[in-house]
Amino acid sequence: MPLGVVPLRERDAAAVTHPRVALLTEIPAPYRIPLFNALAERLELRVLFLAERNPDRPYRLHEEEIRFGWEVLPGRDLTVRGRWLVLNRGVLRRLRGADVLLLGGWNQPAFWLAMAWARARRVPVVLWVESTGRDRRSGRLEPAKRALLRAADAFVVPGRAAYAYLQGLGVDASRIAVAPNAVDAAIFGGRERHPRAGGPCRVLAVGRLSPEKGLDLLLRAVDGLPVEVVLAGTGPEEARLRALAGPNVEFRGHVERDELPALYADADVLAMPSRSDPWGMALNEGALAGLPLVSTDAAGAAHDLIEDGVNGFRVPPGDVGALREALRRVCENESFRAAAGERSREVGRCFTPVVWADAVVQVVSTLHAR
Repeated sequence: MPLGVVPLRERDAAAVTHPRVALLTEIPAPYRIPLFNALAERLELRVLFLAERNPDRPYRLHEEEIRFGWEVLPGRDLTVRGRWLVLNRGVLRRLRGADVLLLGGWNQPAFWLAMAWARARRVPVVLWVESTGRDRRSGRLEPAKRALLRAADAFVVPGRAAYAYLQGLGVDASRIAVAPNAVDAAIFGGRERHPRAGGPCRVLAVGRLSPEKGLDLLLRAVDGLPVEVVLAGTGPEEARLRALAGPNVEFRGHVERDELPALYADADVLAMPSRSDPWGMALNEGALAGLPLVSTDAAGAAHDLIEDGVNGFRVPPGDVGALREALRRVCENESFRAAAGERSREVGRCFTPVVWADAVVQVVSTLHAR
């Protein structure tokens, strides 16, 4: 536990003027920290992380940026049939004193344990759902997820695709609030782009090198196009992708968050060829950086950040021909790239940590008032 952080249960309840929220989520991903900082400015927040990092996502812990009460719960992790699991101790003890529980997922034992605790004590539960109808992560566990949905009091979702997914499962619209995912504009929106003089159009893709990200489809789509391709990320598909890649493809490996803005500034278009992607934070980053966006509509963020034909294009997942045509249209038209990039910035600036926090506070305050 960080020094100076007092657990919710040890505070004087009479002195609390705002709802006390316990947020249970997997890891302190750097793109979540600005959201939680904004939320902590509006209510009493304690974030409980199940683990410091996911072995498949080598994020650096930006502890110096954290301005909310937090703790990494004790426990151990393992991988079972390709699924990462964390087994934690002392979960329920850390929840004591919470007025509202915000669950950042459904796929770990701690989430289910916390839900049972909240139901037994009549503590309202808000479930943070990023899944969409195209999310391939659920598989055999889809019935279990639906059971957790029935037990929640309210939901926050990042955008249109997750909203539609919940409605399709029978969740009443009055119980769903849109809290749009966001990244820190000071990091990703602070660097001016200067179009490169001459040279081929540079296509950037940022993400894990795994099958659901569809980067093999991108490599097939650009085959023969006069473009450069930069892939930023690591993952289990790297060897296969290198075998597919032509001489115009560069692999950058894992790129730390603070180095990403320079990568965006040197690109001409951001591509997200995902087969399945609940959101796709790189689209937020690319929008703030002023890039045209080309994505499949399997990425949740594409439905909120891309105005088709205005600041980029949405294409069907798995359609190499449509992806190739979208990239060709962007790369061959410099004036379109300039206008699309400017519109991307305008759209991206609407997705802020403050907007996310305001939506969550509205949901939490309504449940607490009841």
